[in-house]
Amino acid sequence: EYAESSGMFIEAGCGHFVTIAADLLALEPIIVHELTHACVRHLPLPRWLNEGLAVNTEQRLSPGANPRPDLPRLHARHQSFWNAERIQSFWNGQSFFEVGPPNELSYDLARLLVAHLAADWTSFRDFALQSSHEDAGAQAANDCLDVALGALVCALLDRESSPDWEPTPAQWHTEPAPDGA
Repeated sequence: EYAESSGMFIEAGCGHFVTIAADLLALEPIIVHELTHACVRHLPLPRWLNEGLAVNTEQRLSPGANPRPDLPRLHARHQSFWNAERIQSFWNGQSFFEVGPPNELSYDLARLLVAHLAADWTSFRDFALQSSHEDAGAQAANDCLDVALGALVCALLDRESSPDWEPTPAQWHTEPAPDGA
């Protein structure tokens, strides 16, 4: 069970997506989101970048589908939720699979980061093409955008920048693959 997800992109075999919904108005943003995943599936994107691209594309192409949140309240929720330890689960992608606030705030933080980074589309395109899930795109962000990802998150959350917020793969604990996976 995951947040408000009404669809899922399945990469196995010939990539496809599944969804449940009754009418086209409800399906449109889901289709846009999942087709975005399909379009970038060949890239080794970090989860946050993949989801940020999908959420921003969904909002741009289906703007009426999602009501605008109370942005000051949402910002306050981000500020109280994220810390140096939790941000590592965002960088390694685990927070996207947790039920509740970790999932919801991960998708929104990914949206914010991509919206901010994509302001210079040419540099952002190079960043996306060079990003790797292995370091959450940190090296590509540094090389293509001249930005440290952790420092950017701190700035977006009105926090003092700290190296503890940078993607740190050595701290990431990955779950063993289930049998047969």
